[in-house]
Amino acid sequence: MAVRRCLHGSIWPLLVILMHVGGHEAARAQPSHPSPESASARFCGAAPDRPLDVRGLALLYCTTQPALTGGLWGAHRSARPVFYGAVPFAWGGAVLTESPAARAAAYRLTLTQGLTYGVVVGAKHVVGRPRPYVHRPLKARADRHRPPAPGDAYLSFPSGHASLSAALVTSWGLSYPRWYVVGPGALWAAGVALSRVHLGVHYPSDVLVGTVLGTGIALLVHQLRRAVTPAPLRASSDLSFGPPLVLRVTF
Repeated sequence: MAVRRCLHGSIWPLLVILMHVGGHEAARAQPSHPSPESASARFCGAAPDRPLDVRGLALLYCTTQPALTGGLWGAHRSARPVFYGAVPFAWGGAVLTESPAARAAAYRLTLTQGLTYGVVVGAKHVVGRPRPYVHRPLKARADRHRPPAPGDAYLSFPSGHASLSAALVTSWGLSYPRWYVVGPGALWAAGVALSRVHLGVHYPSDVLVGTVLGTGIALLVHQLRRAVTPAPLRASSDLSFGPPLVLRVTF
């Protein structure tokens, strides 16, 4: 039981470490203020007649608060390692604990991440929304978007990072509704989503819809867990801690 609890909660301290280290490294790498001649400086100028989505973009993109920008950069740098490592971590924990409930949770996480990725990629290509840096005077801060790749410049909606982080945290939180799982997980997912706006690669509406999408898919998979989980992977006693779609956090 002690080993199982350690495995359930140990992923979030790792996230905190990744965010802390990544934030310090990024803070040293990024300029403190854009130069007046830069395109980004022109974008950050006052323009009260902008649409709400663009004002939200400017609010996060142009912020220079070290505590906020460092946290957002840390969340950004931790995102891909967590996306790639969460499912193997979940299955590794299931093997170590030999728990049917842990196997079922790992399967739900795998299914949730796979469905979220597929839906997001399909939606991106159907909508074809240009990223903020395509038609606005700002530069993307993410390395992957410098220089902008033509095939990726029109895949802004919805945000894949926001969708996957929300799906991961919701799925894991529904399987293990403990404060040390749900709280740090929600904080990390929010940081990942907001970092996409700060980097200039998504609008606020992109990350909002992505978050709702990822959360909804995780809830749907949890709601239909008995129907979508193969019999060999089902837990003898369902680890849902209450009715479907109800998250009860235990302190």
